[in-house]
Amino acid sequence: TRKGQLSDFKIAHRVGMGGFSALRQVREGAEYKYVTTGDKQATIALATYGELFSITRQAIINDDLNMLTDVPMKLGRAAKSTIADLVYAILTSNPKISTDNVSLFDKAKHANVLESAAMDVASLDKARQLMRVQKEGERHLNIRPAFVLVPTAMESVANQVIRSSSVKGADINAGIINPVKDFATVIAEPRLDDNSQTTFYLAASKGSDTIEVAYLNGVDTPYIDQMEGFSVDGVTTKVRIDAGVAPVDHRGLVKCTA
Repeated sequence: TRKGQLSDFKIAHRVGMGGFSALRQVREGAEYKYVTTGDKQATIALATYGELFSITRQAIINDDLNMLTDVPMKLGRAAKSTIADLVYAILTSNPKISTDNVSLFDKAKHANVLESAAMDVASLDKARQLMRVQKEGERHLNIRPAFVLVPTAMESVANQVIRSSSVKGADINAGIINPVKDFATVIAEPRLDDNSQTTFYLAASKGSDTIEVAYLNGVDTPYIDQMEGFSVDGVTTKVRIDAGVAPVDHRGLVKCTA
């Protein structure tokens, strides 16, 4: 993902990772020429997520489960988890990108889907190549995967494949090395298990134009406030976070399905 910043709740536009084509030569004494980006603009907008939670006066006096101190912390944790839910929901729901109205993962138009893919060297190498050969016009972007996102059901085998120095057959031929050793970091995410225990993803480095998570004025910490009740004795805690999550470019992501 890439962290972004928005100053209001209006729809904003983003340029993908392609950006610009190769630079033109400027001959001696010649003027520089203006260039426009070849990328269409993706859209993103903020939304507000929040909750209220009340603790009665009696519970406060009884200090029931340390609620007065625990509730703000747990609500803040829930706010952070909500943003992560939104990010992984984009991966699993495969929405259309506003730039071309095509699904984020599309084998024919985006060339970022690998089918019949097992968690092995051959599939990882093919998936890596799909990302490396992505283009902006005629220019290769040469994007390198930095992360392999897997359901927890695949965590052990993913680490075994990616972190092993050798591959199957090395006991017979000592010259066989693992070409995908440490090429990316494995991230196991239980949210992916809910959708599929055999589908995994390759993602470009953090900060790349893949899925943007934008916050109001760049503030990524939840707002938490407490207020004493008047008509009802007790304390009410409010949590709020303003964030927008949207896919901005398909070229830094590859989906691998069994």
